[in-house]
Amino acid sequence: MAGLISDLISVIQGQTVLFKEVVALSADKKNFIIKNDIEGLRGIVAQENIIVPKALKGDKERERIMADIATVLNKKNDELTLTKLAELTEGQPENPEFKIAVEEFIIVLDEMKQSNDANKLLIESALEFLEFNMNVVHSSLDAGPVGYGDTLDDGHEPGSFIDTSS
Repeated sequence: MAGLISDLISVIQGQTVLFKEVVALSADKKNFIIKNDIEGLRGIVAQENIIVPKALKGDKERERIMADIATVLNKKNDELTLTKLAELTEGQPENPEFKIAVEEFIIVLDEMKQSNDANKLLIESALEFLEFNMNVVHSSLDAGPVGYGDTLDDGHEPGSFIDTSS
């Protein structure tokens, strides 16, 4: 089982590095969202699209190793978590390194979740603002034709985005 734990440590450490990159990109993404910089966002998404397949591969490898460990320990896959495994391997030579790897992994996952939640709120706010603006434009169009002059030939006052009364 020591070999499985060593493999798991390597996978977790690799995923931690990847997720730290995602957290850094997420901070950049936040700035691009605030600035409404679509090209900057595209660049971040392109970088994330390089990292995500690697992270997914790491997830599958971690799940495979955890399933193997669960089999060795005669546990069900859904019963065994990284934290529980750290407790079960207490006293084993690889336990201190494993505990550190798990703690760092959990911390970076939490940072990533917080960053993603913040960006989600920013995007939702931007979409609400866009919807508000679209409603303003739509309601002014419903008020009648939009023009730049004072009146239309048909005798109706136009709806105007430019104040022509002064």
